[in-house]
Amino acid sequence: MELINVSTGMPWFWTIIATTVLSRVILFPFTVKQMRSTAALAPYQDEITAIRDEMAVAQKRKDMLAMQRAALKQKMIYEKAGVSLSGMAMAPFIQLPVTLGMFFGVKSLCDLPLEQLKYSGFAWVPDLTVTDPTWTLPILATLLMNVQISVSMRDLIGQTPQMGHIMNALRVLTTGSVFLMANLSSGVVVYLITSITAMTLQSLLLRQPAVRRMLSIPSIPEHMRGTAPSMRESFVYARKWVRDKMDEARVEAKTRR
Repeated sequence: MELINVSTGMPWFWTIIATTVLSRVILFPFTVKQMRSTAALAPYQDEITAIRDEMAVAQKRKDMLAMQRAALKQKMIYEKAGVSLSGMAMAPFIQLPVTLGMFFGVKSLCDLPLEQLKYSGFAWVPDLTVTDPTWTLPILATLLMNVQISVSMRDLIGQTPQMGHIMNALRVLTTGSVFLMANLSSGVVVYLITSITAMTLQSLLLRQPAVRRMLSIPSIPEHMRGTAPSMRESFVYARKWVRDKMDEARVEAKTRR
């Protein structure tokens, strides 16, 4: 960030935005690779779900042989799809340090505070080291989070049966995040807004058939995408999930006696 600020002469407000966009550009190839793998595995999703259920049952029974058989089945499906299991597992570990590094880097600069950040160069947000007294930035960030979840839901919903309900849960949780972000420095919230906007635009870009063909990302047939559950359906699912877990806990407690 300092290199960009000094070499370009940009004010710190635009420096944070430029560095955030640059970080998303650096991570773009890994995002594309992950999307290729996800699209290649889409036709085998029912088999993968069944194997994961088989693994969960084997884990509860502590049946190591059954777990190994299920893992071997999963490995064979990944090989058939031309997807590296280790490659898919590594993708989040590559992206997470950059994302967290940017967040804590900007936060550290604002918390010190770095004196130059008190003169952002943007009239609407003059001091990046203090919280936004108008709450405009936290509210905008929260709204953009919900937009990003709505956009990404279409691409993620077919991965597992629970994904749609997880996304609805995130929507509910983000409503409370406005109070958390209201306590963050304006510079940090500017980073979050830029990052969320960049990810949303990236999702929309990678949805275009021409772009997918150019990047060799297979298209996922519509019938494999699934439909987004309503909030009511997610509430019913969550209630059933809690009830099932309580029943399992009672059965396990009786077995131990």
